[in-house]
Amino acid sequence: MLTSRVPFFYIFISYSNSMRLTLTLLLTCFGNLLLAQEVEDTSKELRLAELRMTSLLAMQDLESHDAKDSLAAAEYDLNLFTSFAKVNTEKSLRLDLLLEQDALSDATEELEQLKIMYDNNNLADVTAQMVLKRAERNLARQMISVELAKSEIDKWLQFGQFREQQMLNNAVTSAKLNLTSLQAEHTSSRVELSAEIDDLKAYLAELRAESSDE
Repeated sequence: MLTSRVPFFYIFISYSNSMRLTLTLLLTCFGNLLLAQEVEDTSKELRLAELRMTSLLAMQDLESHDAKDSLAAAEYDLNLFTSFAKVNTEKSLRLDLLLEQDALSDATEELEQLKIMYDNNNLADVTAQMVLKRAERNLARQMISVELAKSEIDKWLQFGQFREQQMLNNAVTSAKLNLTSLQAEHTSSRVELSAEIDDLKAYLAELRAESSDE
Protein backbone atom coordinates (compact mmCIF):
# COMPACT_ATOMS: atom_id res chain seq x y z
CA MET A 1 0.00 0.00 0.00
CA LEU A 2 2.78 2.41 0.86
CA THR A 3 4.73 1.71 -2.29
CA SER A 4 1.65 2.36 -4.44
CA ARG A 5 1.21 5.84 -2.99
CA VAL A 6 4.77 7.06 -3.55
CA PRO A 7 4.58 7.61 -7.32
CA PHE A 8 1.32 9.55 -6.94
CA PHE A 9 2.90 11.75 -4.29
CA TYR A 10 5.88 12.50 -6.50
CA ILE A 11 3.61 13.11 -9.44
CA PHE A 12 1.58 15.58 -7.36
CA ILE A 13 4.73 17.36 -6.18
CA SER A 14 6.06 17.53 -9.73
CA TYR A 15 2.74 18.84 -10.99
CA SER A 16 2.62 21.46 -8.26
CA ASN A 17 6.13 22.62 -9.02
CA SER A 18 5.29 22.85 -12.68
CA MET A 19 2.18 24.88 -11.94
CA ARG A 20 4.12 27.12 -9.60
CA LEU A 21 6.81 27.65 -12.23
CA THR A 22 4.20 28.37 -14.88
CA LEU A 23 2.41 30.80 -12.59
CA THR A 24 5.69 32.50 -11.73
CA LEU A 25 6.55 32.85 -15.40
CA LEU A 26 3.11 34.26 -16.15
CA LEU A 27 3.34 36.72 -13.29
CA THR A 28 6.83 37.73 -14.37
CA CYS A 29 5.68 38.22 -17.96
CA PHE A 30 2.65 40.16 -16.82
CA GLY A 31 4.81 42.27 -14.53
CA ASN A 32 7.22 43.01 -17.37
CA LEU A 33 4.32 44.05 -19.57
CA LEU A 34 3.01 46.36 -16.87
CA LEU A 35 6.48 47.79 -16.32
CA ALA A 36 6.97 48.36 -20.05
CA GLN A 37 3.57 50.08 -20.24
CA GLU A 38 4.47 52.24 -17.23
CA VAL A 39 7.75 53.22 -18.90
CA GLU A 40 5.92 54.15 -22.09
CA ASP A 41 3.23 56.14 -20.26
CA THR A 42 5.79 57.98 -18.15
CA SER A 43 7.88 58.76 -21.25
CA LYS A 44 4.82 60.26 -22.94
CA GLU A 45 3.98 62.28 -19.85
CA LEU A 46 7.56 63.56 -19.73
CA ARG A 47 7.47 64.61 -23.39
CA LEU A 48 4.19 66.43 -22.83
CA ALA A 49 5.61 68.21 -19.79
CA GLU A 50 8.68 69.28 -21.81
CA LEU A 51 6.40 70.57 -24.58
CA ARG A 52 4.43 72.50 -21.98
CA MET A 53 7.69 74.02 -20.75
CA THR A 54 8.61 75.11 -24.30
CA SER A 55 5.16 76.65 -24.77
CA LEU A 56 5.30 78.28 -21.34
CA LEU A 57 8.67 79.90 -22.02
CA ALA A 58 7.49 81.25 -25.38
CA MET A 59 4.30 82.68 -23.83
CA GLN A 60 6.25 84.22 -20.94
CA ASP A 61 8.67 85.88 -23.36
CA LEU A 62 5.75 87.53 -25.17
CA GLU A 63 4.09 88.63 -21.92
CA SER A 64 7.36 90.03 -20.56
CA HIS A 65 8.00 91.87 -23.82
CA ASP A 66 4.52 93.45 -23.72
CA ALA A 67 4.89 94.40 -20.05
CA LYS A 68 8.30 95.99 -20.67
CA ASP A 69 6.90 97.89 -23.65
CA SER A 70 4.04 99.20 -21.51
CA LEU A 71 6.48 100.35 -18.85
CA ALA A 72 8.74 102.03 -21.43
CA ALA A 73 5.73 103.84 -22.94
CA ALA A 74 4.53 105.03 -19.51
CA GLU A 75 8.02 106.27 -18.60
CA TYR A 76 8.32 108.03 -21.96
CA ASP A 77 5.00 109.82 -21.44
CA LEU A 78 6.06 110.89 -17.95
CA ASN A 79 9.45 112.17 -19.14
CA LEU A 80 7.84 113.98 -22.05
CA PHE A 81 5.37 115.69 -19.76
CA THR A 82 8.04 116.63 -17.18
CA SER A 83 10.56 117.95 -19.69
CA PHE A 84 8.26 119.49 -22.29
CA ALA A 85 4.49 119.38 -21.92
CA LYS A 86 4.31 120.69 -18.36
CA VAL A 87 6.08 123.97 -19.17
CA ASN A 88 4.82 124.34 -22.70
CA THR A 89 1.20 123.82 -21.76
CA GLU A 90 1.44 126.82 -19.46
CA LYS A 91 3.19 128.82 -22.20
CA SER A 92 0.47 127.88 -24.66
CA LEU A 93 -2.26 128.94 -22.24
CA ARG A 94 -0.53 132.27 -21.57
CA LEU A 95 -0.18 132.82 -25.31
CA ASP A 96 -3.92 132.18 -25.70
CA LEU A 97 -4.55 134.78 -22.99
CA LEU A 98 -2.35 137.34 -24.77
CA LEU A 99 -4.18 136.74 -28.02
CA GLU A 100 -7.55 137.16 -26.31
CA GLN A 101 -6.33 140.34 -24.59
CA ASP A 102 -5.12 141.70 -27.95
CA ALA A 103 -8.50 140.89 -29.45
CA LEU A 104 -10.13 142.67 -26.51
CA SER A 105 -8.00 145.73 -27.12
CA ASP A 106 -8.95 145.68 -30.79
CA ALA A 107 -12.64 145.34 -29.95
CA THR A 108 -12.42 148.22 -27.46
CA GLU A 109 -10.62 150.44 -29.97
CA GLU A 110 -13.09 149.52 -32.70
CA LEU A 111 -16.05 150.50 -30.54
CA GLU A 112 -14.44 153.81 -29.61
CA GLN A 113 -13.68 154.58 -33.27
CA LEU A 114 -17.22 153.75 -34.28
CA LYS A 115 -18.63 156.09 -31.66
CA ILE A 116 -16.39 158.92 -32.89
CA MET A 117 -17.18 158.18 -36.54
CA TYR A 118 -20.93 158.15 -36.08
CA ASP A 119 -20.87 161.29 -33.99
CA ASN A 120 -18.82 163.10 -36.64
CA ASN A 121 -20.86 161.94 -39.64
CA ASN A 122 -24.29 162.35 -38.05
CA LEU A 123 -25.55 159.04 -39.44
CA ALA A 124 -29.10 157.94 -38.92
CA ASP A 125 -29.81 156.88 -35.37
CA VAL A 126 -31.06 153.39 -36.37
CA THR A 127 -27.92 152.56 -38.33
CA ALA A 128 -25.65 153.93 -35.63
CA GLN A 129 -27.44 151.98 -32.93
CA MET A 130 -27.21 148.69 -34.91
CA VAL A 131 -23.50 149.07 -35.61
CA LEU A 132 -22.67 150.21 -32.11
CA LYS A 133 -24.70 147.46 -30.47
CA ARG A 134 -22.93 144.84 -32.61
CA ALA A 135 -19.55 146.26 -31.59
CA GLU A 136 -20.63 146.31 -27.95
CA ARG A 137 -21.71 142.65 -28.15
CA ASN A 138 -18.38 141.76 -29.71
CA LEU A 139 -16.58 143.61 -26.94
CA ALA A 140 -18.63 141.80 -24.27
CA ARG A 141 -17.88 138.42 -25.83
CA GLN A 142 -14.20 139.26 -25.99
CA MET A 143 -14.15 140.24 -22.33
CA ILE A 144 -15.64 136.81 -21.49
CA SER A 145 -13.00 135.13 -23.65
CA VAL A 146 -10.25 136.92 -21.71
CA GLU A 147 -11.76 135.79 -18.40
CA LEU A 148 -12.00 132.21 -19.67
CA ALA A 149 -8.37 132.27 -20.80
CA LYS A 150 -7.31 133.47 -17.36
CA SER A 151 -9.43 130.74 -15.76
CA GLU A 152 -7.74 128.07 -17.90
CA ILE A 153 -4.32 129.21 -16.69
CA ASP A 154 -5.46 129.17 -13.07
CA LYS A 155 -7.00 125.71 -13.41
CA TRP A 156 -3.86 124.36 -15.05
CA LEU A 157 -1.53 125.80 -12.41
CA GLN A 158 -3.71 124.74 -9.46
CA PHE A 159 -5.10 121.39 -10.61
CA GLY A 160 -4.34 120.43 -14.18
CA GLN A 161 -0.60 119.90 -14.14
CA PHE A 162 -0.74 118.13 -10.76
CA ARG A 163 -3.53 115.81 -11.90
CA GLU A 164 -1.75 115.08 -15.19
CA GLN A 165 1.56 114.31 -13.49
CA GLN A 166 -0.15 112.17 -10.86
CA MET A 167 -1.92 110.19 -13.57
CA LEU A 168 1.35 109.61 -15.44
CA ASN A 169 3.15 108.68 -12.21
CA ASN A 170 0.41 106.18 -11.43
CA ALA A 171 0.72 104.70 -14.91
CA VAL A 172 4.46 104.17 -14.43
CA THR A 173 3.95 102.66 -10.96
CA SER A 174 1.21 100.37 -12.26
CA ALA A 175 3.39 99.22 -15.16
CA LYS A 176 6.29 98.49 -12.81
CA LEU A 177 4.07 96.52 -10.43
CA ASN A 178 2.59 94.59 -13.32
CA LEU A 179 6.06 93.67 -14.62
CA THR A 180 7.27 92.62 -11.16
CA SER A 181 4.15 90.55 -10.54
CA LEU A 182 4.43 88.96 -13.96
CA GLN A 183 8.08 88.05 -13.42
CA ALA A 184 7.28 86.47 -10.05
CA GLU A 185 4.40 84.53 -11.59
CA HIS A 186 6.65 83.37 -14.44
CA THR A 187 9.35 82.22 -12.04
CA SER A 188 6.83 80.30 -9.94
CA SER A 189 5.34 78.61 -13.02
CA ARG A 190 8.76 77.61 -14.35
CA VAL A 191 9.91 76.24 -10.99
CA GLU A 192 6.70 74.23 -10.59
CA LEU A 193 6.88 72.76 -14.08
CA SER A 194 10.64 72.12 -13.79
CA ALA A 195 10.03 70.17 -10.57
CA GLU A 196 7.37 68.11 -12.33
CA ILE A 197 9.76 67.36 -15.19
CA ASP A 198 12.56 66.40 -12.76
CA ASP A 199 10.21 64.07 -10.88
CA LEU A 200 9.15 62.40 -14.13
CA LYS A 201 12.77 61.98 -15.21
CA ALA A 202 13.70 60.45 -11.85
CA TYR A 203 10.73 58.10 -11.91
CA LEU A 204 11.46 57.10 -15.50
CA ALA A 205 15.08 56.38 -14.59
CA GLU A 206 13.90 54.15 -11.73
CA LEU A 207 11.53 52.27 -14.04
CA ARG A 208 14.25 51.69 -16.63
CA ALA A 209 16.70 50.56 -13.96
CA GLU A 210 14.10 48.13 -12.67
CA SER A 211 13.45 46.93 -16.18
CA SER A 212 17.18 46.40 -16.80
CA ASP A 213 17.55 44.42 -13.54
CA GLU A 214 14.83 42.08 -14.60
